[in-house]
Amino acid sequence: MATTSAGYARARARAGFRKTIRGVVGIMVALAVWQVLASIGFVRPEWFPTATTVLGDAVALLGQSAFTLQVLSTLYDMLLGLIISTVVAVPLGVLLGRFPLAYRMSSVLVEAMRPIPALALTPVAILLFGLSGATTVSLVVWTSTWPILINSVYGMHSVDPVALDTARSFGLGRWTALYRVALPSAAPFIATGIRIAIGIALAVAVATEMVTGAGSGVGGWIVQASSGGSLIPVYAAAVLVGLVGYLLNYLFERIERRLFRWHLSYRKEGA
Repeated sequence: MATTSAGYARARARAGFRKTIRGVVGIMVALAVWQVLASIGFVRPEWFPTATTVLGDAVALLGQSAFTLQVLSTLYDMLLGLIISTVVAVPLGVLLGRFPLAYRMSSVLVEAMRPIPALALTPVAILLFGLSGATTVSLVVWTSTWPILINSVYGMHSVDPVALDTARSFGLGRWTALYRVALPSAAPFIATGIRIAIGIALAVAVATEMVTGAGSGVGGWIVQASSGGSLIPVYAAAVLVGLVGYLLNYLFERIERRLFRWHLSYRKEGA
């Protein structure tokens, strides 16, 4: 048994190493293409600076406390909105997924509201909350709610009815079976919805800050930097925002794998 476990661990380590190498190679190829296109003047240099120039400016930004504070401001609004949307969407998705009548009554409304872009609601949010972080939080909540809600509903629909019937045969009530059987089965789907919402929430937070022009967060910093006539700081900030998004997704994915390593889909990926 110990030998099997050790072999399984080595296989997972090799798979993770190969995945990392492929990712690094992909990034290097993309940077090389960027560098070549910018160097040969494929686009005007003031519009499309070289990769080395942008990366150098990005490294310099990391040492600026003013920029770091703006990043933290954006992350605060984003995470607050994500927490609120999770608290709202998960219970609602569980109820809609558990009770077919509620799902049928609400499905048309959900599908009609889900495509509405957050930025289209920016004027309404500004009227309600003004040019403040609350506007960013409200739009993050709007956008993040939908993937979490939909995945929560699908997670509940995926629950094995035989498992629920078995739980009831052992004397568990409806709500106890929901808590002890249905929720653990749906949890990986809910976690996937939250992970999808993380990237959307970060993009919406930055975009909202740029549109509102409140001057706070990374979005406000990008607007102010672009007024200087050079796009290099804008590209550098965009690269760092992408890096932050990747790190958040990676961190949540690692937590997700650890929490749900018992689930079939995660066992297959690790094999």
